[in-house]
Amino acid sequence: MAKEHKQAVIAQKAIFTTGSMRLSRVVPSILFAILILAADVRFNVGEKVKIYVGFATEPIIYIPQFVRGGWISFADYFEDREILQNEILRLEKDVDDQRFNLINYERVLQENIELKKLLGYLEKTSKKEFIYGEIEEINYAPKPSLTVGIDRSQKADQMVAFNWTGLIGSVELSAGSKVEIKPIFAEDSQIPIRNRRTNSNMILVGTDMPQNFLIKGLKKNEDIVPGDKLVTSGLGKKYPKGIDVGIVNKISATSNNEFLEIEVLGTSEFSSGDQILLTLP
Repeated sequence: MAKEHKQAVIAQKAIFTTGSMRLSRVVPSILFAILILAADVRFNVGEKVKIYVGFATEPIIYIPQFVRGGWISFADYFEDREILQNEILRLEKDVDDQRFNLINYERVLQENIELKKLLGYLEKTSKKEFIYGEIEEINYAPKPSLTVGIDRSQKADQMVAFNWTGLIGSVELSAGSKVEIKPIFAEDSQIPIRNRRTNSNMILVGTDMPQNFLIKGLKKNEDIVPGDKLVTSGLGKKYPKGIDVGIVNKISATSNNEFLEIEVLGTSEFSSGDQILLTLP
């Protein structure tokens, strides 16, 4: 009986101890909760905590937006770069087109200048027959010559040739749509000319060098000076009359000291331009 009473006492103590331990844990929690509630009511702590927590977590909240914005900016950079490159390519093409148009304009302008000059030379010829052609080939060896393309149905025999700079030669060979021009500066070329200043006649001889001629056989007392302008005289009817061919450049005496050798600078450029006027003298 005494043993059972002892066990009952021990059990009661255990229950009391357990309850006391539980109560000792709960009471502080309750007091802490009451304290927080009172502080929240008095100082609005909860709202402030909420604000501080919001400030602390705001960067984290906006990270996806930052990432999205960065990606969009990154994509826009490459898109803008591609647009810029395409615009640069378009502008380069426009520049090339304008350059091509300018070249064409300059070519047409030059052709018009050439035609105007050629029409001026046509006024000084018989105008009975004339042919327009285009230079196809220029040769300097074994002898200087120029090949001109013309209409196959046209005949160019015995015609002389002009380009926009002046008289350049005469037709040496005509075959179909091709005409070969012998230049006036050919070594065996002899052109009857006249000194504009003195009106005296003489013969201009070629040297096989473009724009270089000689006048031989004039006596020392001949009235001729550097700068005198020389034109075709029309004698022999091979070349039209009154066409500028050269300017006296240098005068020197021959070895026997009786005659003069006169160097003449030609006024026409054999290979200049593209268009050729063939006409009868």
